[in-house]
Formats: sequence, structure tokens, C-alpha cells
Amino acid sequence: MVVYEVRVSLLGIEPEVWRRVRVPGDLRLSEVHFLLQIIMGWTNSHQHEYVGADRKRYGSAEGHELLPGVLNESQYRLSSLISEPGDGCLYIYDFGDDWSHEIVLEAVVELEEPDEPLWCLGGQGACPPEDCGGVPGYFDLLEQLRDSDAEGHQEAVELYGEDFDPEAFDCTFFNRLITERFSGIGEMMNPEEVEEQMRLLAELQDFLDSDGLPESTMTLLMIDGFFAALAIHPVTLMPNQWLPYVWDISGAGQQPGFISKAQAEKGLGLMLSYMNSVVDHLSESSDEYLPLFEFMQIESEEERMKLSMDWAVGFMVGATIDKHVWERTFGDEEGADLLMPFIVMSGFLDEKKGVDPVKKAELRKELIDEMGDYVLDMQEYWAPMRRDFLAGRSLARAAKAQPRVGRNDACPCGSGKKFKQCCGK
Repeated sequence: MVVYEVRVSLLGIEPEVWRRVRVPGDLRLSEVHFLLQIIMGWTNSHQHEYVGADRKRYGSAEGHELLPGVLNESQYRLSSLISEPGDGCLYIYDFGDDWSHEIVLEAVVELEEPDEPLWCLGGQGACPPEDCGGVPGYFDLLEQLRDSDAEGHQEAVELYGEDFDPEAFDCTFFNRLITERFSGIGEMMNPEEVEEQMRLLAELQDFLDSDGLPESTMTLLMIDGFFAALAIHPVTLMPNQWLPYVWDISGAGQQPGFISKAQAEKGLGLMLSYMNSVVDHLSESSDEYLPLFEFMQIESEEERMKLSMDWAVGFMVGATIDKHVWERTFGDEEGADLLMPFIVMSGFLDEKKGVDPVKKAELRKELIDEMGDYVLDMQEYWAPMRRDFLAGRSLARAAKAQPRVGRNDACPCGSGKKFKQCCGK
């Protein structure tokens, strides 16, 4: 298999921000876009386009019409823009901040076993924060972070942390993402599947940011933890049982105020698609699992801890969603021990008297890197209960058939409307 080795440089930035990556030359430009978002550290929150050496422009037709003269990137491959060492093109992200990346083909090589066709070979420099004002704004931000007397210093510290390092970069993030999130064990996924998964995450985040959702709606990290618990849970729960917790993590029953049936259906579809992807990843044959926060470009340890705690909160909501399973698990010494990492990370017992805050923080630092393994341990513990449930030999209460949704019942999508007025039309 022939692959490209390319260098991607963010123009105008000091200290330099660049990545060297191995990538198949026959990837569609739309697929390359998602890979660039991952490896550079962007969040796919803005429009983008490519500009070839011949000044032809390529963009995405996703969700909007292409501007006159802009070609549809999904119909062209990376080899359309670069094919010989030394060839280059531009990738521009966020037409407001105008982040320009130069992509230069350094080598065309024959892939050898056991090398992966998608791989980060090197890099330098942290990705600038989104919406910071482009290159000038980023330089101002760095000055505000460095100078405690500068105007805006406190706000910058609150947003990005005191330990933001503009020179920090680690290939591990990208390579772990490719090999453990978007590939089978020892087998590379089709790049189109990588694009599909990244698109799903981006669309789900956009939906969670949309108007009409209660403030109590789960964050994306909480949803990932919640779905991880449901994926390994002994009892198969229907959407009308778990979806209310997505809209209101407290369980108080707040419902989204969707502006249309289309928005409600889209939200439900995204939730079910992401749920299925987590279930697939945590199939019983899996011997590796990492939570979503392990695949995010995180600027500080404080931010990583916050995201991991959000994830653990979601997991605990899923672990406690069925009272019978929770009491049976927590009432068992082994089960309680296996649940303890999630309890500690989530702050489930933070209000309990006698818990030393310093020791609690130290324990969380020890646990954070092993959360994926703890999920697999919990899955192994719950497996016999799961088999009993599927065989109908135990957990009889939870195994009862779910009632059919009546036309006058509340729609399980969470819209607040009757089923006959919503998804039952």
C-alpha cells in the first residue's frame, strides 16, 4: 500500500505549530478534513476549505450550499492536490479567525507491516484555542497568560488555565485515537468509518449546543460515560427509560422544548447512533476501551480532570438507573469494590462526612488513567447477570417485556408531545 508522508504547518504562529503525518493519498478531502481536525486539535466548529496550487478551491456542501467556484471536496481525493514530493496546498479553517495550514507532501512510501496507514510521525506546538481571534488574538492571549499584570490575565487563566503550554504536543493522542477508538484490534478501519464517527460526534455536540434543551441536559462527556454503563449493564433498557436522564441528569423529568418534530427526530437519531457505536466498541470481545476524554485535545490537567469527572458522573447515572441491579451490585463486596473508582471520580460521595479532600484529589489523579480498564472489569463482573437476563432465568422484574407505546402516551423521543402527534405520525 502506497501512503503519503505530509507535513502540516499552521502559518504565522510562533512558536511553530506543525504535524508530520502518514496518510493514504486516496483519502477523500472530506476525510482528510476530519483527520486534520483531530491531529491539529481543532473542534470542527467552523467551515473550512482547501486551496490547491492551481488556486482551485474545495469545500464542504454539508448543511449549506457551496459558494460559486468552490468544488465539492467529497468528490476529490488528497492525490488531486498533491502527488509528488514538494507539492503543497492550503487548508483554511474558520473563515473568521482564518487559520491557514500549509500541507506539503514530503515523501511517497510503500507501507510496511506492521505500520498503520494513518499515523502521527511527529509534531510541535499546541493548537490555539478556538475563537481566540486568529493569529493576532492568539498572540494577545499568550501575552495575557504570561503577564500577571496584563489586562485580561485573570479571564485568560480562568478560560485556559495557568499551565497552558503553547509548545506542548504529543503524537500519542492521535495514534491512540486511530488505533483504539477508530480501529479494530490490530486491524485498521476504513477511513470512511473514521469520518463517519467524527461526523457523528460533531453533529451530536452541535445538537447539544442547540436551543431548546434544558440546562440539566447531559454534556457529551456525560453521555459517553452514561452509554458506556448502559452498554455493559446487565439489563437492556429501552430509549424511553434512559432518554429522560439525557435531557435531565437529575432525573427530575425536565423535557426539551424542541422547535419541530424534525429537531426531535434528529436528536433521537443522533443519540441512538452514538449509543450503538459505544455498544459496538464495548462488545464482549473487546479487550481495550478508552473513555471519550482520552481522545480529546486537552490544554491542562485541571481540564482533563473536569472532563473525566463529567464522564464518571454519566457512568454513575447509568450504573444506578436500575434499582434492582444497583442494590445487588453495591450490596456485594466485589461489586462495591469495582464500583468504587467510578464513585470516587464522579464525586458521588463527596458530601459524605469524613472524606479528606486532599486524599480524594490524590486518589482521583491515580484513577484517571485507568478508567477504561475499570469499565472492562465492571463488564466482566456484570456478564453473568447479563447472561441470566438474556436467558430469562433471573432479573425477572427488569426482563419484563416493555409495554407498547400507545398513541396517546408521551413520545419516547422526549419531545413532550403525544406519540400520535410526534414520531407516531
